[in-house]
Amino acid sequence: MRVIDAHAHTWTRDIISEQDRQARKIAAERAGVEPQLDSPVQKLKAAMNKSGVERAVVLPIDSGFTQTMPLSLQEKTDWHADEVADFPDIITFVGVDPRRGEEGLRELERAVTEKGCRGWKMYPPNGFYPDDDSFYPYYEKCVDLDIPIVIHTGFTSRFKHVKYGQPVYVDKIATDFPTLKIVLAHVGAPWVNEALMVASKNPNVSVDVSGWQIFASKVPIRVCQMIAEAKLNRVFPNRMLFGSDFPLFEYALPLEKWVRFFAKLQLPNDMVDQGYAQISEDEIETVMWKNAERLFFGDRH
Repeated sequence: MRVIDAHAHTWTRDIISEQDRQARKIAAERAGVEPQLDSPVQKLKAAMNKSGVERAVVLPIDSGFTQTMPLSLQEKTDWHADEVADFPDIITFVGVDPRRGEEGLRELERAVTEKGCRGWKMYPPNGFYPDDDSFYPYYEKCVDLDIPIVIHTGFTSRFKHVKYGQPVYVDKIATDFPTLKIVLAHVGAPWVNEALMVASKNPNVSVDVSGWQIFASKVPIRVCQMIAEAKLNRVFPNRMLFGSDFPLFEYALPLEKWVRFFAKLQLPNDMVDQGYAQISEDEIETVMWKNAERLFFGDRH
């Protein structure tokens, strides 16, 4: 089965802030593992080769509006774009905090038109609600450029603000920009039902399952329940994307095992007996690569 990882990350300790390095250390200590301070594209490519992942999408985060960063916004865009340049099976988005105003808008356009970035990654937990009217020029620009937005929803790391990650704050954007292609990362966990409601209501909204390895490794029934509800809400399979959040959850379930888990996913008999429709192989294939190919690669690959 073909696989596209629609949600991955790359960095080295030289391009992230001291605050983010500390957050990684705190998360690693809590999980009882070594912190992920260096994860360049070569590490992602090695994991892809081992896992049978055909393509991947790197999603940079712009934390420079509120933190002291080693690189400027433009330098960080260039770092990610140049890093993936020699890997035709890996693309990158651009990370821009919309509070940057005109500067950010110019960088968004430059990143797409000059550096080959394929979409915009937005990270509201850095301190903003995404449905602020002052951000509307960004959404208009994405429509004009015909690029998708991946919006972080749900749980976040230390020193960031989880309240801004509620999926409901994407609904107004999706309603006001019906041709804008939006992906809610992580199915909004723990606001899963809210994320599915927003996606169910708005046909231009999809979700990705990155980060759900934490459930698959400990309570796999949670993944089955989410999928069953997503199918009931007509979000699964056509508006759900496979993703990993690599390398953040390698300690819970390495990419190779996450691919294997999802590719073979079936609802338990008792859920089917309760009325949930069983998952088909064709539906899994749609989630594993077809949706990401349509949204992120399209005819330009």
